[in-house]
Order: sequence, then structure tokens, then C-alpha cells
Amino acid sequence: MRRPLIFLSGLLALTPIVSATCGWMTNAAEATPQPKEWVKYLNPMPRKNYSLNESQDRAIKKKGFKSVAIAGAKPVANRELGFFALLDTATVNSELTNSTGMIDKLLDKPEVNGLSVIIPWRDLAPEEEKYDWSKIEKLLAICKQKNKTLILRVSTCGSDNSAESDTPSWIYEAGVKSITYKGTDGKDHKMPIFWDTTYLAKWGNFVADLGAKFDKNESLHSVGITGGGILGGTPVVPEMSQPVNKETYKVLQDQLTKDHGMSQRQLVEHWKYVADIFPKAFPTARLNFDIDPTTPNRAGQDSLDEISDYLVYRYGQRIYLTRQNIADAKHGFDQYRVLLKFHADTLTGYQLLPTVTPEEMTKLAKNALDDGVSFVEVPPSLLNSDQEPVKKALEDIRSHLGYQLVSQKVTIPAEVKAGEKLKASFTFSNLGAAGALRPVRNLDRDVPSSYIVQIELRDASGKAIALIRHTPGMPTNKWKSGQPITWESELATKSIKPGEYTAYLSVIEPETKRKLQILNAISADPSPETAVNVGKLKVQ
Repeated sequence: MRRPLIFLSGLLALTPIVSATCGWMTNAAEATPQPKEWVKYLNPMPRKNYSLNESQDRAIKKKGFKSVAIAGAKPVANRELGFFALLDTATVNSELTNSTGMIDKLLDKPEVNGLSVIIPWRDLAPEEEKYDWSKIEKLLAICKQKNKTLILRVSTCGSDNSAESDTPSWIYEAGVKSITYKGTDGKDHKMPIFWDTTYLAKWGNFVADLGAKFDKNESLHSVGITGGGILGGTPVVPEMSQPVNKETYKVLQDQLTKDHGMSQRQLVEHWKYVADIFPKAFPTARLNFDIDPTTPNRAGQDSLDEISDYLVYRYGQRIYLTRQNIADAKHGFDQYRVLLKFHADTLTGYQLLPTVTPEEMTKLAKNALDDGVSFVEVPPSLLNSDQEPVKKALEDIRSHLGYQLVSQKVTIPAEVKAGEKLKASFTFSNLGAAGALRPVRNLDRDVPSSYIVQIELRDASGKAIALIRHTPGMPTNKWKSGQPITWESELATKSIKPGEYTAYLSVIEPETKRKLQILNAISADPSPETAVNVGKLKVQ
């Protein structure tokens, strides 16, 4: 059944004053901004000092990551962390049609946690509301078989030079406005005007159906918030040369501005609308937003600040932030500033391009840990590299990527009387560059909270007899790298029957009962485990 178009011209034609006021009212209802933040929403496009960023609502300070090592420690791998093999559209098409085994070989690498792919909208919706989900289904099946996960993005422009457009032809036949641009192959390609009201309505319908199909698939790492820019990202001008051809870029930018009404205010409202489509369609799956500016200038950066503020303040940890298109080790303050700003609110990541040289990888590894990223999308050429600077840099990143929780010491008494409290002490550390953020849903927003520590008592047959849970004295989302975390707790045992048990320590997500991998540094050979043997307990 064909759904009616949703006309959005009223939204996209709002004046700056009205849109700013609406944005202020929306966020006032959904968040509790600091006093300076109100000023930002009342004046959403302020002048900013390029490096100091004085009008931001949070103080942003860049601190160098201090690496702490434990002899023999091995990196831990949890589903939201790690390296993801970044496959372009041509590679995905080739491997799914006539496999060379490349995907299997990548996923068999212990350091690789999954795949990152971008698929043209055209391939998934050859006709309106008639879908071909086979590519996504095959990729998810491969990931599930390997116990890995998938970062999925759907592109409407620029990912596939083999066709005129990533957007299906029936979209243009419906009257959606477009422009023509030269692709990286030198041929003419077509891009829809992303803020065209007919385009947005049909894109929203597609995303809703995509979410209905895949939202609860456990092999999804995250779904890209796309459809509002080129290459599954935030930029809107289709000049994709490396480096950018400034003359061609200006021609396209002028065309979008003069013929199609592009302005920074319009782009902010446009991207807010596109971004809001995804949390409604994917209430369960994590989402992923590219923090490139809409246009590569001061005004575009100001727009990115407002869009990312809106998303994270409204949806919290439901939205991961990725710095896409990292081509070298240059570390400008702007996009990376967004990573630093929201480091405590959600998970962040890098997406590397194949142009990163071995010489730059060492510096890039330092940047990644200083920024506290939790996942990195890495081209196969780097994952398969035999050059020592590349291998060493990737090893350094992976060893400290995201949270790397270490159980160093747990003390429990040898005996306790049934019904008495069990006095236990715990010593942990975090070797990673980010805290362990457990998402807890509060209305539309996932608030970062603490994971739970669990003591599981097993009898001689290995059967679990009792679970004792508590929250650490310092919540895991605030565990900083290298900082010893110690606390004591009195744990209730009144429901435990007399007997002799072995105690196992886990860190869990109570909503899903998922046990995190933690490093067992109690043993002589530190290794990742989900349940650490911490000794015997006799209940009398």
C-alpha cells in the first residue's frame, strides 16, 4: 500500500528566529542544559573563536592519553568496541556475488570485530516499497556466523560509480529535484536535492521499513544516519576528489545556493529532520552520525555544532559519533572537538581512508587515544599491511580502544554464615581511553550509567546457585585510564543455602544479561574472560 507523501515545506522554510525558538523549546523539554547553553539555542549560529570555541556550552579541554600497561595483557573485545573492516560498495558487490574469501579472512582476524559497509539505496529499493534486502541479510548472516557485528550505512549519493545515482530512478521520476556532478570516475552522476520535500518523505518511508526489518538484529553494531548528505555522511556538496577541487566545489555550491535555496540555517533544520527519522525507525539499534561539517568552512562547522548538540542532548548514547574520511594524521580542532565534547555521553569512533600512510599511523594512533575513541573503521589495506609502523599503530590503538576493564584483585572471606552479609573488596583498573558507558533508556534518550558487578556462586557441578549483584562505588562510566578503582561492599546472602561454592566475578549489563569481557589480571597469564574465578566460599 502506497503511503501518502509528508509535505515538509513548512519545516524547511522556517525563518532563523522561528527555527531557533523551536529548537530551544524542543531541547528544553528533553534535556537540562547549562546556563550558557540557553544562549547558544537562542543564538544558534554565533561567531566562534576558531581555536578556543568560547561559545560552546561545555568547557572542552584536550588531554593527552597516558598509557598504562599490564605485563602480558591482551585486548578485550566487546560488541561495541574494536576494529571494523571498511569495505567500499564495489568490494561488497563483488564479494557477495563471487566471493574470494576476503570477508571471511578479515573477520577471522582476532583484532577485527566486524564489518563496515555502505550500500546504495538503489540496490535495496529498486521499486517504491518493493525491497531487496538480500545484501544486508547476507552480511548480517556472515557476521553472526563469525560472532562479529556490522556497521551499516545506506547512501543516496556518491558511493557507487557503476550507476548514474545511488538513489533509485523512481525517486527522480516522482519529481524530486536533482543536480549533475562529475564522479571520481570523471563521468556525470546525479544527486537528489536532499531537502526536496518529496525526497524527504520517500526517504523517511524507506528508513521506517528498514528499521522494521532490521532494528532488533543482534548482529548490527550501528546504523548510519544518512540520506541527508553525500557518501553516507554529513557534507552536502558532491565534490569528492582527494584533495577537493576547489573550483569545481564552488560551482556546485553556488548552484545549490542559487537554484535550490541552500543556506546554513536551512541545512541545520534539514539535518535535524533527517536525523529524527532514524531513532523512530530504530528504537533498539544504535545509530551512527558523521561529524563532518555540512560545508568545509567556518559556517559549516557552526552548523555541525548545532546539529550534533541537538542529537546528543536529545538522544544521548543512542547516537554514536564518527569522524569519517580521515585521510591523514592532521588533527584539526573542529570535528575532533565534537568527539571530545561528547566523550562522556556516548561512544565515538574514527573512519580511516586508505590514503593514510605508514608514516602517519603512529601519530594517528596517538590522536585516536587522546580523543578517547571506542571503535575504528579500517580499510583492508591497513588491516593486511605488513609494514611495521602500521602494525604497531594498530596494536597500540586496539590495546587501549574504548574501555579495557581489568580485574586486578577481589577479596572474599573463606566462610560466611547463611544470611550474613558477605564482605568483599574489589580492585579494578581501566587500560582503555574511554569509560564503560552502559546505556539506560530515559524517554527518548539513553543516559550513560554504570555496568553492574556480579558474583556468581557455582556448586561442584558448575551449576549457578546464586547471583549477587551490586553497583561499584565509582560508576564504570567514570573509570579513567590507569586510575586504580577500589571499593568495598557488603553483599546480601540470605537466600543462599549452606554449601561449598566457587565464586566467579563478572561485569554485566542487567537489561540484556550480557557479560562484558574483562581482563583477568588475577591469574599469572592475564587473559580476556567473561567470568573470573575469584576463589572458594563456604556458606555455613
